[in-house]
Amino acid sequence: MNQREAPRPTLPVGDLLSTIPPDLSLRVIGGAAGLRRAITSPVVQKPGLALAGHPESLRAGTVQVLGRGEVEYLAGLADEGRRQILGRLARAPLACLVITHGAAAHPDLLGTVEAEAIPLLGTPWPTSRLIDLLGRVLEERLAPSLTIHGTLIDIYGVGVLMLGESGVGKSESALELILRGHRLVSDDTVSVRRVGSILNGAGPEVSRYHMELRGLGIINIKDLYGVAAVRERKDVDLVVKLDPWQDDKEYDRLGLDERTYTLLGLELPFIEMPVGPGRNLSVLLEVAARHHLLKRKGYHPAKELAGRIHDALGRKR
Repeated sequence: MNQREAPRPTLPVGDLLSTIPPDLSLRVIGGAAGLRRAITSPVVQKPGLALAGHPESLRAGTVQVLGRGEVEYLAGLADEGRRQILGRLARAPLACLVITHGAAAHPDLLGTVEAEAIPLLGTPWPTSRLIDLLGRVLEERLAPSLTIHGTLIDIYGVGVLMLGESGVGKSESALELILRGHRLVSDDTVSVRRVGSILNGAGPEVSRYHMELRGLGIINIKDLYGVAAVRERKDVDLVVKLDPWQDDKEYDRLGLDERTYTLLGLELPFIEMPVGPGRNLSVLLEVAARHHLLKRKGYHPAKELAGRIHDALGRKR
């Protein structure tokens, strides 16, 4: 399938401040000249080991949080020792520093961040709460992504990603599913982002809710069928490849083999569905979604039938 993985995203510290939820109350205390420094990792760290003389423990491009313990530790050091530690901290490839609990920054810390253009932020929030909330925001903003040629549709709450070569019938199948009450996320091009252990799909903003139908051209599903026929994004739960029927190819007839499809390092349930005359793809896709829901609840009819046959044969021996 055509896939194009996007470069790993980065987030300038200044952009973080403009997009983060207001209730975090982050403000710039010093080092404003460094607001273009890039955050490249969703990990939010406390620099305890670095302050103790091990700056190699700091991960590049991270947000470093100074809680009460770190602030009091710095304040209790002798002037020369504090400046040495702050100098090593400043040479590390960190993105910014955040002081929690509304604590005041030591003058030496302020002098270091101004001299090295390291953004120093402050918040009244406690350290644990800030790390949790900020980590979630960064995980969302820095999620790896890729663009894939396919169609994503919500069928009974299951995000089904249809793959297949051009002209195999993805758009037509999606249109029939929309007429049966299901919801389109994106046709032709799907942007997939990995957030933790979840893959979330959406359409490009410029072509959102549009569909190309050969012979008709471009149509807008939202305009034709209303807002209930579309949704902006959906988690990808199941991958179905529509494959033109080949007489000499063996297709799965029992469903005992659990196949997977890997996207951004995560494995998803995968079905290869042959396309041929007389096969109603929209109905088959509905069945695939219902079947996926049953298996997610622990019910696997093919395995149950195989077990019954095995038991019946055992009793006849």
